[in-house]
Amino acid sequence: NLAIDMDLKNAKADNVTADSIEGAGTLNVSNVNIISDSKKPVSVSIGNGNTAINKVTAKEAESAQATYKLKTLTDANGIMRTVAYGQKAKPAVMAAPVAAQLGGYLTQVNSYDQAFANLDMEMLMTREERTALDNANKYAMAGGNGSGLFGYDNGINRDSKGLWNRAYATFERVGLSGGPKVGNVGYGNFFGGDLGKKELRNGWKRQFSAYIGYNGSTQDFDRQSIDQNGGTLGVMETWYKGNFFTALTANVSGNFADASTDIGKERMAMIMAGVASKTGYNFEFKNGKFIVQPNLLVSYSFVHTFAHDNGLGSRVSSSPLNAIQVAPGIKFIANLKNGWQPYMGINMRWNIMDKTSFNLQEVNIPDMSVRPYIEYGIGLQKRWGERFTGYGQAMVRNGGRNGVMLSVGFRWAIGK
Repeated sequence: NLAIDMDLKNAKADNVTADSIEGAGTLNVSNVNIISDSKKPVSVSIGNGNTAINKVTAKEAESAQATYKLKTLTDANGIMRTVAYGQKAKPAVMAAPVAAQLGGYLTQVNSYDQAFANLDMEMLMTREERTALDNANKYAMAGGNGSGLFGYDNGINRDSKGLWNRAYATFERVGLSGGPKVGNVGYGNFFGGDLGKKELRNGWKRQFSAYIGYNGSTQDFDRQSIDQNGGTLGVMETWYKGNFFTALTANVSGNFADASTDIGKERMAMIMAGVASKTGYNFEFKNGKFIVQPNLLVSYSFVHTFAHDNGLGSRVSSSPLNAIQVAPGIKFIANLKNGWQPYMGINMRWNIMDKTSFNLQEVNIPDMSVRPYIEYGIGLQKRWGERFTGYGQAMVRNGGRNGVMLSVGFRWAIGK
């Protein structure tokens, strides 16, 4: 039994030849090692008319980056040829698309949820409570100091200013379409601030917010591991009218990933950006003690992974990911005594045009995407006076993502 090398790039292989052959023994090629790759099938001569090799039993072969099927034929001239075909990329070369999907795209999707969580905190309250808080510092003026009848400057309610902070952690398994099943742990913290609400015409109010966040994650699959760290910077504008709300956020993020693979270390950088909108309406029952809130979140995300070398020094490049997510949902809210607000929510999320496309010389890396998934869970919010609001939430995911996401946060109202 012999082991030989095959150089697919140059269509060459090891040969064992002899001037003459005597005896009834058999030289069998039982193992083939691929030392260079080819995306297309390659036929390689492993001997000539005087070959000492007279049998090949190896049916599969592998390189550091891919596996192949083998078929051996002997032509009319007695030359034995082995065809390597059916290339399949090894997990070690899938680090870049896995990092882009989970540390890039899914982190970007989460940034929209973190931005809109501030809006969600306000819309758990009844219309009466929100109006009372907005009007908390209005007062009649005896003199004319330029502020008008109410305590407003240019129509801006100073009492609606606030600072907020929220932290999250995700524990899940993600079965990528076209790729491996990945264990994903994500975590981070977002900090932001809101300017005062500005009253517009016809009962509309507008509020501007800005935020900054830290994002971290780890991915594990088929003995490969990735560690990622990055940050997010974004802005948001929200419009309110009675029980209707709509918001728009835009942000940009950067991410660095370090992968430990079977072929060595792979370091990559990516940039993400996107816009998202969330719209909904509160249907109040029993004077707001019970609220049903249908809502819709739609987002566009851009993720670009910069060209880099993998652990073997092979160049990895990609096309930018342009993904759209559509997420209709519904929330059931109870407003209890003493400011307690338990709620339950369910969302369905569809990802559109979210396939990553990566290129590695001479190896086909499959396109990968995240399948649709459903998320459902419960939360509890509590208001302490007119200044402080805190919440905790747990969401379970099933489908394309399977696991749980935990988050906690608070908002502190500032101003007179």
